[in-house]
Amino acid sequence: MRIAVHPLNDNPGSPAIVFGNALGTRVSLWAAVAARFADDYQIYLSDLPGHTLPRTDDGADFTVSDLAAGLVTSLAELGVEKFTYCGVSISGGIGLTLALEHPDSLTGLVACATATKFGTDESWAERIKDVAEDGTRGQLDDTADRWFAAGFLTEDIASGPAILTDLAMVDDAAYIACARAVTQYDVTGRLEAVTTPTLFIAGSQDPGCTPEAMTELSAQVADSAMVVIPDAAHLPMAEHPDIVFDHIEAFLSRV
Repeated sequence: MRIAVHPLNDNPGSPAIVFGNALGTRVSLWAAVAARFADDYQIYLSDLPGHTLPRTDDGADFTVSDLAAGLVTSLAELGVEKFTYCGVSISGGIGLTLALEHPDSLTGLVACATATKFGTDESWAERIKDVAEDGTRGQLDDTADRWFAAGFLTEDIASGPAILTDLAMVDDAAYIACARAVTQYDVTGRLEAVTTPTLFIAGSQDPGCTPEAMTELSAQVADSAMVVIPDAAHLPMAEHPDIVFDHIEAFLSRV
């Protein structure tokens, strides 16, 4: 399969960083962080199928492994053979899959708010059913509580409401297709095989991918570091892009 990849800047010859979005978000999710790297890197924003632009494939089901392989293929078509990948949530799972199945393509990995397995088959079946019946708009309240730290949405910051608006506008079928891929994703017990230098990032208030759970992931990867973003939940790149940028910049200076 092919993955939609959008260049953010024109900086040929520079090392590449590729950013991957979360389920129910669009390519702009990482923009506030990515733009800060534009002077020194070639930046690409990758999209989950059908989230920002309509799907161009045959609509068949896919797996997280398919998404990882598709990203490598799509970037190679743009002349990008090696890159650092920054992914959050399902795209963090894509990143871990890249490190396991396509390690020669990676120069570094930033895995944010992610896991080796997300939820249970039952919880995903329920969410898929809810989206099929009520659309992504029906996910707004529950998702807001997971994505953002307490009090963030009451502050005068545009990013939170904008991201929730994106969720309400994401194609229902595209969301469900990615949710089905998440249901099949499980790399439990495999992370000790990861050799790519990796930075794990957790939000201090993330109710699902908790700092404790993320620390356990980091402990399984020999060449890794772990940081916790204060006053953040599942999308720290939206809540505190400056802090996230600082940690990624420090990480990239070492790889």
